[in-house]
Formats: sequence, structure tokens, C-alpha cells
Amino acid sequence: MRFIPTLPFGRARVFSQHFDKNSIAIEDLTNIRQRTNQQPRSKKERRLSNSWAFYQFRMFLAYKCVLHGVKLILVNPAYTSLTCHKCLHISPTKETTYRKGKNYHCFHCGWKGDADYNGAKNIAALGLSVNLPGGPWLSCEVSSLDFVPRQPTIWDILEGYEKPASNQRL
Repeated sequence: MRFIPTLPFGRARVFSQHFDKNSIAIEDLTNIRQRTNQQPRSKKERRLSNSWAFYQFRMFLAYKCVLHGVKLILVNPAYTSLTCHKCLHISPTKETTYRKGKNYHCFHCGWKGDADYNGAKNIAALGLSVNLPGGPWLSCEVSSLDFVPRQPTIWDILEGYEKPASNQRL
């Protein structure tokens, strides 16, 4: 008897109903089994990661998001666990990483907390950036004779930046 199929379906329903008409950003975990099985791990660790139904959860979540009108955004997980969500500083090298197990400590700004929480905040920020007018990595500028508006970036929005009126200068 397996409990795995009911768990992802139930969680997907809860997530898609909770985020009414918004968006959900999750890590794109395509080929994660191939990447994680290259590392030496115990039999128990391999069994736990190989029985994880992440693709099934993603499909259930996509299905429920379509039903409820919620946008599902897949985020590349690269550097999400190495970047501080407060100051956006990335760990300089693997040897001096800010993450130690479940703990994250940014030596740049001093923030300390749960490493998974930090990664989730970064994934949320990247998911929000998809809906910006310039896209996730573009900073668009429109020039005229006396007014050069700047499109707000995701980091501006997270800091509480409000877009000025069209007749206002930055």
C-alpha cells in the first residue's frame, strides 16, 4: 500500500485554492534524480529521494492551477540556496558557502535563518519577476526628450518601490 499518490494531489488542491487568481512559483526539478544519484549517499538516503513523487506533484499542481486560474511558474533552482534573499549576495565559493546544513548565515549582511526559507524567498522573488513588464532579467528603458522612466525590477517591488505617475520624473 502506497500513500504517495494521495499526498501530492491533496497538497496541490490546497495550494491552488489558497492562491486564488495569483501565481505559484516552484523549482523546476527536471532530471533531479540523475543529478542527486551521482553523489555518494547511503541506501536509506537514495531510497528516500527516489520515492519522492515530485513530478507527480508538479503535474497535479499544474492541473489544479489550470482549474482555479492560477499561474504556475517553474523557476531554475540554480543559486537559489546560495543567494541571500535580503542583500542578494551570493556565496563566494563552495568552500565558504553561507549554508551549513539547514542553517544559512550571510556574512555580507548578517542575516541568519533557515536555509530552506531563504531558498523559498529567492524562488518567490524569481517567480514574481516573471510578471514584470521587462521580464525576469531585463531592465527596459524608454527615452524621450525630458522623461526617462525606468521599469521597476523585482527587487524594487520587494523593497516597496511604487511606480511614479507618467508625468513624474525619477
